[in-house]
Amino acid sequence: MNLPPNYLELYEQALRYDKVGDPYTAVKLLKKVTRIVPDWAGAFRSLGHIYSRRGEWKPAFHYWSKTVALDADDRDAWWQLGLAAVPLKRMRTAQTVWAKFGFGSVDLSQPLGLQLKHDDGYEILWMQPLDAARGRVVSIPHPGSGMGYRDLLLYDRRGQRGYNVVARRRVPIFEAVSRLKRSPYQTFSCLLHTSNAGHIEQLEQLCYDAGLGFEVWSNATRAVQQTRANASDDERRAFPEYYSDLLPRPENGTALVAMAAIHPAEVERTLNDWQIISLQQFSDLRAY
Repeated sequence: MNLPPNYLELYEQALRYDKVGDPYTAVKLLKKVTRIVPDWAGAFRSLGHIYSRRGEWKPAFHYWSKTVALDADDRDAWWQLGLAAVPLKRMRTAQTVWAKFGFGSVDLSQPLGLQLKHDDGYEILWMQPLDAARGRVVSIPHPGSGMGYRDLLLYDRRGQRGYNVVARRRVPIFEAVSRLKRSPYQTFSCLLHTSNAGHIEQLEQLCYDAGLGFEVWSNATRAVQQTRANASDDERRAFPEYYSDLLPRPENGTALVAMAAIHPAEVERTLNDWQIISLQQFSDLRAY
C-alpha cells in the first residue's frame, strides 16, 4: 500500500529552505504540499508570503486568494491580498479589503512618515498618501535606496514603525513595500558654503518656486526612545520616536543639500539664482 507523503514534513522542509535563502526550492516543495492537501491553507499562505516578499504580485494575489478562500478568518491574509491587488490595479478588491479593516476612508490631507529600507540601513522620509496603500514620496531619498522624489509607492498601513515628531506633533511612520511607478525626477546634491538657516531657506524657496524637490541631507534622522512614563518596554521597541531636529547644526560653515529635478539645467539655474540672491557659493554638484 502506498501511503501519501508526510505533508507537514515537506512543509517544514520548505520553510527551512526559505529561511536559508533558497525560495526556489521552497516554492517547489510548497506547491507539492498544495497538491497533496489542496484544502489546507498553510502552504498557500507561505507561497503568498514568498511571492509578496519578492514583489511578484500576480502569483502573490493568486495564493492569497486561495488562502482566504480556505481560511476566511485569516486577517493577515486578507490584508496581504489587498496589498497584492494594488500593483495589479485590482482596486475594487483592494477597496473591499480596506473597508474590512476600517480604512475605507482615510485622512489624505496630511503627509505621513515613511520608513525606507536599503543596503545602508533605513531612513525616515515623508510621503503624501493617495489612499490606504499608495503614497507619493515628497522627500529626496538617499540614492542607495533605489527610490526617488515623487515616486509612487506601495506602503503598509498596518505596518506602523513608530512616530516622526515634528513641532511636538507625532506623525505615524509606515513601512514602504515596493515602488509602483518611477517618477521622472533625478537626484542631485551639492555642498553649500554656508550653514546659515536663512540662506538655506532662500534656496528651499527657489526650489519650491521652480517645482524642484529640496532636502537638507546634513540633518540626518535618528531614533530616540519614547519617554512616556506609562510606556512598556514592548511599546518602546515597537513604536520608537524619530526626531530630525536634535542633531547639532554643521559647525564648519557648510551644508549638504539635495535637489530633485527632471533636467540638470533646472538645478544649475536655481543654484545660480541662489548665488546672486544670497551672495553665497556652492560646490561639488553631483547627479545620481
